[in-house]
Amino acid sequence: MVPDKCVKCGQVVPVMVVVGNATLSVFQIIIGMMTGSKGLLADGIHSGTDVLTSLMVIITVGLSQRKSDEKHPWGRGKSEFLGAVFAYALLLYISIMILIDSGHAIFSKNIHPPHAAAFFCAVVAILANYILSSYGLCVGKKLNSPAMIANANENRSDMIASIAVSIGILLANLGFPILDPIAALIVGLMIGRMAITLGSSALKNLIDESLPPEKKGLLERIALQYKEVKGINYLHTRRVGQQAWVDMEIIIDPKRSVKEGHAITREVRAALFRRFPQIKEVTITFTCKENPPPVGNPAWKEISNKIQIITNKGLNLAT
Repeated sequence: MVPDKCVKCGQVVPVMVVVGNATLSVFQIIIGMMTGSKGLLADGIHSGTDVLTSLMVIITVGLSQRKSDEKHPWGRGKSEFLGAVFAYALLLYISIMILIDSGHAIFSKNIHPPHAAAFFCAVVAILANYILSSYGLCVGKKLNSPAMIANANENRSDMIASIAVSIGILLANLGFPILDPIAALIVGLMIGRMAITLGSSALKNLIDESLPPEKKGLLERIALQYKEVKGINYLHTRRVGQQAWVDMEIIIDPKRSVKEGHAITREVRAALFRRFPQIKEVTITFTCKENPPPVGNPAWKEISNKIQIITNKGLNLAT
């Protein structure tokens, strides 16, 4: 079970992240415009997008935690993935705008170094993003929330971007003014890379991607720890938001009765629920032996061919 304090943090942290990112964004944009720093301005816009994604987290997490009903028997967990896809699509758009603006500044002939105050603003942004991302990742992992983890990763990328911006501003004031728009270019590339990588991951989960192989292996090991279970015929999983669905068929001794088979499946099912609190439902059936290979399997084709040969020989002998 997830501790109550983690559930409470899951309600507080998104609001804290919204307020923190909004304050940081306004601070960076104003100082960026006053000091003439392209890098700081781009970083401020990036922080502004985090406000929108944080609002998305508050909405989608609230939706996903609603109880199942007749219209939504599987729950509303996919709303988190849908929100994550929207957030990363927005980030991709912002990254393209930043790349265009910084590219124009790099190729212009009139580049001036930003005021030194921009450097201290970038340092403040590094510290703020570190705090916000640490809280977000902690809560997101405890609650197994893809939306919260996505939002925390954005703050982590903001922190890395702010480090690049601070270095660019510092070197620009030491005689290399072109490094400030180059820092903005780096920020844009980082945002774009993260949007494509994490966005594609969220998109996969919208189409019922299964659990990672290591977690599926752990599910199998839990089932096989019972001596009555002789093997796993198949294991299908799918992830919906913070929760997962499991469909499994176990192999038991043919000498076992149907009543005993049902008792074994109940024990395995209970063990899976105890080990994985995020599992929403487990469906376990049993069989006494492995299913025959499918018709398209090469081994099955070979068996079919041998049966055909024997049959033909039998017909020849009969005639």
